[in-house]
Amino acid sequence: MFLYLSKIIPLFFYPIGLSTFLTLLGLFWIWRKRLRWAVSSISLSVFILLFFSAPVVSMWLLDSLEDQYPEIPIEKLPKAQAIVVLGGSIAFPNSHHRDIELTDSSDRILHASRLYKAKKAPLILMSGGNIDFLGPSDLPPESQLMAQLAVEFGVPKEGLLTETTSRNTYENARNSLAVLQPKGIKQILLVTSAFHMPRSVAIFRKIGFTVIPATTDFRSGDGAEDPLLAILPSAQALNDSTLALKEWVGLFAYRLRGWA
Repeated sequence: MFLYLSKIIPLFFYPIGLSTFLTLLGLFWIWRKRLRWAVSSISLSVFILLFFSAPVVSMWLLDSLEDQYPEIPIEKLPKAQAIVVLGGSIAFPNSHHRDIELTDSSDRILHASRLYKAKKAPLILMSGGNIDFLGPSDLPPESQLMAQLAVEFGVPKEGLLTETTSRNTYENARNSLAVLQPKGIKQILLVTSAFHMPRSVAIFRKIGFTVIPATTDFRSGDGAEDPLLAILPSAQALNDSTLALKEWVGLFAYRLRGWA
């Protein structure tokens, strides 16, 4: 139930969900002939959409996460006992495509493969299962498909382990510990997207790992050079703002539960 609610409730804190609610509330006030309240509600809805769809805002929100664990060149990263890669990197086969396809976060698999080839650790653990209510139940676990891609990137099968049952970041950490602890492995290079790293590091350290962040998949940058373009609404900026807000809400919720 927590997993399902964790996917539904936060939607009302994100720009689209919140602005939709305020717009519907405005229509309700129009029906009740409370025009001043209706104007206030709808105006706030428009402001939220315009504010969070401004590239300057989305870059600031992403920077607030990604600056916490900046990129470290592979050659400067220390060696560890294992590399742990978090899921969210692939699009599952469906009726439109039969093969595995890469998402924006697929840098995680590529970065882990490069770390392995650089001999930063003797094995890679792919962590990620499937969420039943988000897709067909007959698909292989995400981590197995991630491992399949890693083999295509040149990682030998004997260098790969999979953790196939986790459905969120907390379960990534808990289930990875169950796989690695019997092997005496506590020190890991943790590979995930830059925006996701603060929450991930907090959870993995809380559960008992010695974590070396191996950050990849940076979304923020220097922003638009033209001041006008930096404030004009952008669908990509709205998506980036939502992504960052999701991480901050998730980190807050996980700390409330004592997971981070």
